[in-house]
Amino acid sequence: MQLDKAMASELQMRSDLMLVIRGIIEAKQWSQSEAAEHLGLTQPRVSYLVNGKVEKFSIDKLLNCLYLMGYRLKPVFTNNSLTVTVESVKTNV
Repeated sequence: MQLDKAMASELQMRSDLMLVIRGIIEAKQWSQSEAAEHLGLTQPRVSYLVNGKVEKFSIDKLLNCLYLMGYRLKPVFTNNSLTVTVESVKTNV
């Protein structure tokens, strides 16, 4: 039961990351080909990403894409509380 909940949580995280990445691609007004170039992916892989093919991407790959777009997640655990902030990073994007 716990394993099922953990797997569901991972799936939700991948889905959430894909929605954010798709939003950034739209905000930057990149075509799929342009996004592929910036992210080091093929255009078909970007198509999978923007169309929500969650099974095609690991959390690691999605976090890498987010970094290449200029962002990183920073989790912090203090006083029995977990927070996650988003930091801007310098990239060539």
